[in-house]
Amino acid sequence: MPRLFVDIAVPVAVDQLFTYNVPDVLQSQIKVGVRVTAPFGKKTVIGFVVNIPKTTHVLRLKDIHDILDSEPIISEEMIKLTKWVSEYYLAPWSEVLKAALPQRSLSGSKKTISLKTDLEVAFLKTSGAPKQTQVVNLLVQKRELSASYIQKTMKIKSVHSLLNELVQKEIISVEEKLSTGSKPKYEKVILIDERAKQIWNEWLNKPDNQNNKRLAKQIQVLKYLVESPNGVTLPLTKAIKESKSSLSSVSTLAIQGLVTITKQEIKRSITYELHESKQQNIVLNEYQQNAFTHINNAICENKFHSFLLHGITGSGKTQIYIETIKSALSKGKSAIVLVPEISLTPQIVARFQFHFGEKVAVFHSRMSAGERYDSWRLAKRGDSSIVIGPRSAIFAPLKNIGLIIVDEEQESSYKQFDKTPRYHARDVAVMRAMENNAVVVLGSATPSIESYHNAQSGKYKLIELPERVDNAQLPEIEIVDMLIERQKKFETFRAERKAEFEKDAVAARALKRKLYIGSISDVLKEKIEDRLSRKEGVILLQNRRGFSAFVECYNCGHIEMCEHCNVTLTYHSTKKHLRCHYCGYVKAPPDVCPKCLSIQLNYKGFGTQRIEDELQKMFPSASIVRMDLDTTSVKGSHNKILSQFALGEFDILLGTQMVAKGLDFSRVTLVGVICADTQMLLPDFRAAERTFQLLTQVAGRAGRSSSLKGEVVIQTYQPNHYCMKHVVDHDFVSFYNEEIKNRKDLNYPPYSRIALIEIKGKNENEVSRHALKIHQLLIAQSRQLKILGPAEAAISKINNYYRWYILIKDLKTKDPSGK
Repeated sequence: MPRLFVDIAVPVAVDQLFTYNVPDVLQSQIKVGVRVTAPFGKKTVIGFVVNIPKTTHVLRLKDIHDILDSEPIISEEMIKLTKWVSEYYLAPWSEVLKAALPQRSLSGSKKTISLKTDLEVAFLKTSGAPKQTQVVNLLVQKRELSASYIQKTMKIKSVHSLLNELVQKEIISVEEKLSTGSKPKYEKVILIDERAKQIWNEWLNKPDNQNNKRLAKQIQVLKYLVESPNGVTLPLTKAIKESKSSLSSVSTLAIQGLVTITKQEIKRSITYELHESKQQNIVLNEYQQNAFTHINNAICENKFHSFLLHGITGSGKTQIYIETIKSALSKGKSAIVLVPEISLTPQIVARFQFHFGEKVAVFHSRMSAGERYDSWRLAKRGDSSIVIGPRSAIFAPLKNIGLIIVDEEQESSYKQFDKTPRYHARDVAVMRAMENNAVVVLGSATPSIESYHNAQSGKYKLIELPERVDNAQLPEIEIVDMLIERQKKFETFRAERKAEFEKDAVAARALKRKLYIGSISDVLKEKIEDRLSRKEGVILLQNRRGFSAFVECYNCGHIEMCEHCNVTLTYHSTKKHLRCHYCGYVKAPPDVCPKCLSIQLNYKGFGTQRIEDELQKMFPSASIVRMDLDTTSVKGSHNKILSQFALGEFDILLGTQMVAKGLDFSRVTLVGVICADTQMLLPDFRAAERTFQLLTQVAGRAGRSSSLKGEVVIQTYQPNHYCMKHVVDHDFVSFYNEEIKNRKDLNYPPYSRIALIEIKGKNENEVSRHALKIHQLLIAQSRQLKILGPAEAAISKINNYYRWYILIKDLKTKDPSGK
């Protein structure tokens, strides 16, 4: 037999494939996309077969040990996609494959084996194959065995390939449990035989049967089974309980051949309730119909098309998603819907489940390992044709993809930044659609500057939705200058304590310390009071959690800092501790200043906890719910909070940016932004863009009903910033024109490509030295690149690692391939 080779992606931090020899006994089963075990140094690892080359220049190849899968668990289409991600984002291929599959799929699995057919057929099919016959004999002795037990007993190396052969002959069934603890979930069910109804009638017509207590119990359960409206398959425990019978009665019926007791897989699905009433047959308006026509025509062509769906908040983008998915499904295609955050999942999934039922599978990190495993398997085998979830859902194992939707395409959460591979799900979505000759729709009320530029240049086709559905009007937006607000409150306080202020400078400074301005302006307070009196909903945004941003000593100015990071510690009033939001360090708040021993400590800044406390004092009769990372750490908490608010159980929903996007509550008529400057002050060239996007998105939560007018109050210390002007006017295009000019002047994307190199380590001097060395190497290697830095990161130390940055700009005017 000629030699056969395989290239394997092995889970090590090396960006290369490893070539192995395939033993003769395994050659018939080797396929691209299966997992194999192979020697790697002194240990055995699990890797993916990604290629079967005809030749190799590598000498002295090692043999793979075994093949874990009878069929590929990753398709050729996904092999191509993950390879592109690996090359484009400079990530080891094995790391990309791990991200595309159920958690820890490269860590092995436990297989439970049982006979699938009767013994006579099993021995007949394994005649001439002694090892296969030996497996059958072992299963005769014990109904279920593990793969490791069979391997140990038979003293063979390639047990999985042997089991795969038996699976292909339909002799055994293999239940696989991944190392995550995930496996299919089953329940015992009763299958009713066609003769059951006839036998039941015969028993009823024999009077003597009524005196037989045992037979009467069988008649009782048979009556329940025959008359059940749920059909011929019923859960065993439910049938026994509701028929008030016993397991022995059902077992007797099974012996008589009237029913069959078997196992049936249970889908661990997540169902969200749709609280806001949505019509089943919504009539699209003129703009929606135009958008649907363009996208539907593209789906029918079976060619790659990319659309940017720019629709103002409340313009009905989700309904277009639903209608286009209906069209894709009618043509036998599947669809992926990406949402930027888990907090958006409940509402959008509820709407999709309302229209598509069990065809919808959900992917996100808050699901249990079992739920994620079920969603992945059901999508892979075609039981689910729609997958919804955050960025990792782009790797869903769907077949025949016809449509990929990226909702809120501008969101930064689509970019994975904390671990390898550091991919951007929006860009991967475009590539996956291209590979599948599918349609990709990027939807947003505030598109990213790069995407809108692509639409303007013809790379994407632009579709506009300029009006809200149901004749709902955009809310009126009012800007409150907090500098003027603060000055007014200070002047009032000074007038009330005039004598004390004029006493001396020391007394005046002491009085200033006692002045608490608060986070809620008079304008916002009056409008909240008005909405509470009318029983209408209020959403308040403060994009900072905790109680206060930092603790400062009045006397010497000392600020409590994290011991492991160069950031201030945030005070959390619920647990009464100081916490670092970067490394998780926690300590008790001081009673006295550790530097000067002063007791004059001030808790400065406003987090969601502090604002919640302020609101409760300001509106004691109002019911308030807070939604941030601290209150949504428990599974299902997002859905619970949103459901209660939708039903009117809470008057005010206060939260971080998770309350700003995608929420659709007709009862909300007022939105307040406590501090609009949080994101604008970040050292990021996208700061103005992201501020505009966040403010526009949260403003869009108000006035989504045609009968209730919406208002928005934005509190800021920078009322004259160009971003604020365009937010008030609801004018994205004017903002884009101003922002794109700034980008061009400064050579930022989309007029360049940029890459950020982070150099980090525990020795500060070594980090700075290596940063300078890398900078010199970069300058020597390429004259056309613009190198900025090296410089300390804005947060120069996180979790005891010192950080330096080098920014590289590749100008598209100098790089033709970058156009």
